[in-house]
Amino acid sequence: MGLHQVNFKCHHCDHCCRDVVCLPTPWDVLRIAMNTGQDPHDFLEWLTPEEIQGVDKGDATWLKIGGEKYIMALRRDEKLGCHFLNRKTRFCSIYDHRPNLCRLYPFRLLEGRDGTYKGFSLHKNVGCPRNRDSVYDTAPLYDLYLNDQMHQADYVKLVNAFNRQRRADRKPEDFLDLFIEVVKA
Repeated sequence: MGLHQVNFKCHHCDHCCRDVVCLPTPWDVLRIAMNTGQDPHDFLEWLTPEEIQGVDKGDATWLKIGGEKYIMALRRDEKLGCHFLNRKTRFCSIYDHRPNLCRLYPFRLLEGRDGTYKGFSLHKNVGCPRNRDSVYDTAPLYDLYLNDQMHQADYVKLVNAFNRQRRADRKPEDFLDLFIEVVKA
């Protein structure tokens, strides 16, 4: 645990890009689309509670459609991993524009019972080797965490607006219409 620093260094094992499902916020989706030119329909998928572990069924970002629940995720291949993992180099092809969740992984925020910031540590139950042969400053992580919390709050508002819609022909992809306009050539 570290208030100011955590011992960690990424050795590019690709665990986070192969085995972790990334749940971007709408802001992450916009940033990726604007900087890559890719249509979000091409790099997103919509998972059901049966297809993802570790997301509470009461999480506020579940889209509700006809009695089913869906959550927005970066598209991934079961064997190859994330849509943005370069197959030749095994590095993230959108590293500078990657979602906040990717930027925070494998760190987790530690808070006191009263919600006060206590520092960061490494997640315990992850496949990452959690190499500790370097020092990582936590101040940028905390700033990123606060930024992500702000975007999560906006995300929940968009999900609530979407879930209030009662069109019978809705599908999860329609959620994108609330925050992105894709210009077709």
